[in-house]
Amino acid sequence: MSGYVARVRHDDLSSRSAEFDLLVSSAARRWRGVDPLLPVPAQPRASTYPLLTVSDGAGRPVAAGTMRYSWYQPGEPGRTWGVPDQHWLTPIVGGPDPGGALDSLLTHWREQLEALPTGTGSESAAVLTWPSRDVCGVLPLQRHGLQPYSVLAVRGFRRGVPPSLPPRDVTIRLAGADDVAQVVGLLMEEHRYEEAFGGVFIQAETAEQTRRVVARALSRSPSWIWLAERGGRPVGLVWASPPERAHWAAPLVSASPTAHIGYGVVAEKERGQGIGTALVSQVHQALDSYGIAVTLLNYAMMNPLSGPFWNRMGYRPLWTTWEIRPALALR
Repeated sequence: MSGYVARVRHDDLSSRSAEFDLLVSSAARRWRGVDPLLPVPAQPRASTYPLLTVSDGAGRPVAAGTMRYSWYQPGEPGRTWGVPDQHWLTPIVGGPDPGGALDSLLTHWREQLEALPTGTGSESAAVLTWPSRDVCGVLPLQRHGLQPYSVLAVRGFRRGVPPSLPPRDVTIRLAGADDVAQVVGLLMEEHRYEEAFGGVFIQAETAEQTRRVVARALSRSPSWIWLAERGGRPVGLVWASPPERAHWAAPLVSASPTAHIGYGVVAEKERGQGIGTALVSQVHQALDSYGIAVTLLNYAMMNPLSGPFWNRMGYRPLWTTWEIRPALALR
């Protein structure tokens, strides 16, 4: 690491495009080796923030990081899903010592955060995503105080998987426009549970914002929201997004088309009876018949129910989000 040089680039990146091509190629080779479902890293791009780079003794880039800042005011929907001030880094790391290059990049990021005039107070976070199987990054991330916070998990297409049936007195159907209240009730129960893991912050506006999003989703046909009922009472749901509603997820994985599961909920008193398994089975049948190559979903690392359940359903980690709060706690 002593031979690395960190700097902030304000110049035209195109003047050194060949060197950045080599950096991206180096990172892409490592990613292909650790996980074939990882996409090719994107070229670093200029933005309102300067590009952070780390170079070796010969001046060749071995790491680059694009900074991004998100700020959510009280009442905005994004405030439900995180602290108000979020500082993101998108790293590309290559070279013969990727762990050392990442370590230098994180040190450089900390220096840049410290120089910011605002946005790094008690309600801030420094956040990045790292490929889950690229284990060379784990120790540098830990050394700088970052902790694994959430997982983006992936399931590939599976042909001929037999469906799982729900309990005999439970029915599963696609939700429709008359089910807004039932769906919102289950989602708010899920939000309250997720608050325990520090990833959801229920606001006064959250219920109404959730209702508007649900009403819009249920106005479509099909809604892609499957609802489980026992005696007409809602006991669980799975909410999926087909490729045309999950454009944001496509760049995160090498295969396509890509779907995303946004929610999988079973009411607390109904857990452990096979309802969740039956719901997900029906969703998988629909996605597989739709020709979906991969399905993605997110879950909190510290949620003791999500990881084991989704693993049984065929999902495994693809990306891990690492975070530290407040942002200047980054070492």
